[in-house]
Amino acid sequence: MGKKKGAVAAKARAKREAKTVEDTPCGRAGAGGVVGGSIVHEDGSRVHRGLQNLGNTCYMNSIVQCLNVSYPFSDDLLRNAPPVSAGMCATLSSVFRGIRGIDDSQGTSFNPKPLQQQVVSRFPWFKGKEQQDAHEFLRTLLGSVSDEFEAQAKSSSSTGSPTEKDPVNCNFGGRYCAATLCWGCQRLSLRLDPFFDLQLHLPSLAGQQVGAMGLSAAALSGDPDPPPNEHADGEGSDSSGTGRRKKKKGGKKKDAAVPVATKVAAKPKLGGVWGAARDREETLENAKLYVFALLVKVLQKSGDIEPEVEEAQEEVTFEIELTRQNKTSHPSWGFRWSDTKCEDEVFVLVSIVEDSLLEKWNLKRRAMEEMEQAVCVGDRLIEVNGETDYKEMSKMLRTADKVTLQLARGSAAAGADLGPSRDESDGETERKAQAVAAKEQRRKTYCSSADQVYETLAPELRQLFGPEGAHKDSIERLPLERCLQHFSGVEALEDEYKPVYNCTKCSKDDKTRRTYASRRMWLCSGGLPALLTMQLKRFRRYRDKFEKSVASIALPLSLDLTDYVLEEEQLKRMKPHVEKGLEDVEARCCAPPPPENSDAAASSVRYELYGLCVHQGSSMKAGHYVAFVNGGPSLEKERWYGISDARTWKCNREEVLKAEGYVVFYRREGTGAAADAALAAAAVASAEAGEAAEGDEDGASDGEAG
Repeated sequence: MGKKKGAVAAKARAKREAKTVEDTPCGRAGAGGVVGGSIVHEDGSRVHRGLQNLGNTCYMNSIVQCLNVSYPFSDDLLRNAPPVSAGMCATLSSVFRGIRGIDDSQGTSFNPKPLQQQVVSRFPWFKGKEQQDAHEFLRTLLGSVSDEFEAQAKSSSSTGSPTEKDPVNCNFGGRYCAATLCWGCQRLSLRLDPFFDLQLHLPSLAGQQVGAMGLSAAALSGDPDPPPNEHADGEGSDSSGTGRRKKKKGGKKKDAAVPVATKVAAKPKLGGVWGAARDREETLENAKLYVFALLVKVLQKSGDIEPEVEEAQEEVTFEIELTRQNKTSHPSWGFRWSDTKCEDEVFVLVSIVEDSLLEKWNLKRRAMEEMEQAVCVGDRLIEVNGETDYKEMSKMLRTADKVTLQLARGSAAAGADLGPSRDESDGETERKAQAVAAKEQRRKTYCSSADQVYETLAPELRQLFGPEGAHKDSIERLPLERCLQHFSGVEALEDEYKPVYNCTKCSKDDKTRRTYASRRMWLCSGGLPALLTMQLKRFRRYRDKFEKSVASIALPLSLDLTDYVLEEEQLKRMKPHVEKGLEDVEARCCAPPPPENSDAAASSVRYELYGLCVHQGSSMKAGHYVAFVNGGPSLEKERWYGISDARTWKCNREEVLKAEGYVVFYRREGTGAAADAALAAAAVASAEAGEAAEGDEDGASDGEAG
């Protein structure tokens, strides 16, 4: 009877898992709450513990917390991890169990050191206690898990044993379709590419729409790049190979006949919480400097301190003489002048070219112990062959084969930031001017070509590759849909306004020929993943440093992907103009889901937010990562938690939506509830099977007793 009572109790507990239970606070949880071999705590929550910080491992902790609630993936991994005790899958599974409170450990936080050691042993660049990029860690971790399942599949195929499906590919893997339009032959090339996550650039905040054929406002206007903290907070180039080009600040339209959306009036800067924090820091620093300067003036005026008077230092001048056979043998004297000072028409030496005439002069002076005649960094050129005018001196350095130079050595450039260098002696200024003029001519040709191609396009292609529509953005935050629209929008393929596309048709006779082209991308309805992960590319390289965009992005709780998915009607319109790739796209992009995923949820294009990784701070090399996760199966049964390493707290959706996500996690609607229902059904079936087995054992025991 005792065995039967235990089976009944287990069955009752399994049934309770199928019902909605009240939320329990994150806290102490041990193995006592586990139902047999269940992968979920008996209270139904998958979030019970935080993760200890092992030294700047917040990037790892926040991503693992998001992956823990990324079911079906996390549940599949716990059930079907390859039987390798020291593998990445087993180690990650143990961390999931610790977070869910279904392991044997005690305490309010779990130590993920085995996982960190596993990662470092395979990927040494994560070694040490430096801050790492959370998105890079996510891709590395999922790739390693996928590799283990692939290795297991290869091993099983050789032995003929059954294999488990890769949960990474099954849940995160998707496909997008890229359609490239050649401007030369006006034919399309279609290509399918897989993805585990989408990397979304932050669109321009200045309201600049992309013109027809993908021409940016910068191409249409010819204006230079804006600094990163200006109003037009555009994105940087993508080093991961997506080919997105930098959005530049637009201006008055010049020499462009391509239709482009009307310029939207300037709007206030859409700065997020960290942008506002940075503004406050700058304001405070400026206020300190202003108060200090004001205090000094007051004290000087009252006579309490004496005004600082710089002592005049006599400038020391010296003369050198250089000779060359001709410009061909020695095009440069060896001077590298300060580019910053040259803008002010002053020659100040920054460096000396190795093995040049100038370096040989210095070596000879040192050998003869005439160091006062050696040219040093910071020296200022004041006269060339009797000429003191900047332009005349520059001309003499370029054209003369013998020069007598007067230089000044003193405090003029002491401590000054001389910046980058230029070589005025070999006509670099003229070459730069010629390069700028050539680029401007290429820009005009590029815009003119785009206009001509667009006017002659078939109507169905004009609709697909036309100008971007006007945006109706909030004055406070940009919606995530704008980032997706930018991802799916038209972009022109060029490099410094030079053609770069290798069209198979146009280059049939000349393999080196390159043409201009336009590209557009869509998500494939037949390849949408159950779990959609997106990285908002907040970090970008601007000149010689990395900047973090302060753009504030509003995340929707429910996301509809209809506008970014390739529809059958769009494919039909493209079909007559496709040169290659049509068969693959028809078979895999717009095809219905396979039979095992043919339920209503699988064909849905609606997703719901269940997790986000947030980077707090204004620098790529510093800051802190936290996570917000929904421990419930859906938004209808939501249980939101905020997690900062070992600290966990319950929160509401309002707190979540205020956060500025860096990596965001969406799940197809209905997937979480279906996974929970399947888990509960499996638990009930297991309990019933156990009860039946115990009944058979009792019957056999009674027979033996009789």
